[in-house]
Amino acid sequence: MSEFTPTQGRYLAFIKSYLEGFGLAPAESEIATAMKVSPPSVNQMMRMLEKRGFVRRQPGVARSIEILIPLDSIPNWKGKRITRTVRVWTQMPTPLSTRFSKTENANAYRFKITLEQTNPAIWREIETTDVSLGDLHALIQTAMGWTNSHMHQFEIGDERFTDGRFMESDLDDFGAKDYRDIKISDLVANHGDSFRLRYEYDFGDGWLHKIQLKKVFPKDPNQKYPYCVSGERACPPEDIGGVSGFVDFVAAIKDRSNEQHEDSMDWHGPFDPDKFNTLATTKRMRKGLPKW
Repeated sequence: MSEFTPTQGRYLAFIKSYLEGFGLAPAESEIATAMKVSPPSVNQMMRMLEKRGFVRRQPGVARSIEILIPLDSIPNWKGKRITRTVRVWTQMPTPLSTRFSKTENANAYRFKITLEQTNPAIWREIETTDVSLGDLHALIQTAMGWTNSHMHQFEIGDERFTDGRFMESDLDDFGAKDYRDIKISDLVANHGDSFRLRYEYDFGDGWLHKIQLKKVFPKDPNQKYPYCVSGERACPPEDIGGVSGFVDFVAAIKDRSNEQHEDSMDWHGPFDPDKFNTLATTKRMRKGLPKW
């Protein structure tokens, strides 16, 4: 088997340490942060490691890096202490459209979801019946185009809420409350019918969403919920490095002379930042979260 270079050894050391510490593979954004490089550069290195027979990945599957060489041949990680940005992926046991049809509340709710610090803004307007914050999380994920591959939380005033299954034993240490029994109607009762909240996704990339309740109105018996009313622009790729990484990625994709253009194309493929389709978004929302 070929020997790896010192740089390849650092990547392998990080991946090994992460796997041993957390029992799952790191996201490419976490590798990029540790190595202080761009996500496309990480992808290029992963392809090289695969080519050399050091690792393998499952195409299209998040956190699927597997080391193929003896672990004792890989040096120990000597960088900063490793922390993870995901604890567990949640699963949606039944399609959202089925669950939502059983609600007893007679109201429907329109929300505007805006991905903060994006310019031009990436946003969606959606309508739903009265659902839990857990289901609202699923609607935000599917309406925006995320893949539910990282942790998330809601912020309402000074309080934070998340899925209690993220850390059953240390939810208090995380500083958040379990949201599984909290519904939209509860928030309206406590905060009024024009409240705003913040939704954070992927604590590594730090995607912040402004969620504004636009109106509360009687359900239309002829309308199937949930659905996307309108929106603009495509969701950023996962593990791109936050807003700044996304800006750099779009610039590289658009400009063939950009030194990162080829790496970005290899990492993701063609990307149209202006692409958005209301019907396709509604279809994703009703299908529900991917089941990792």
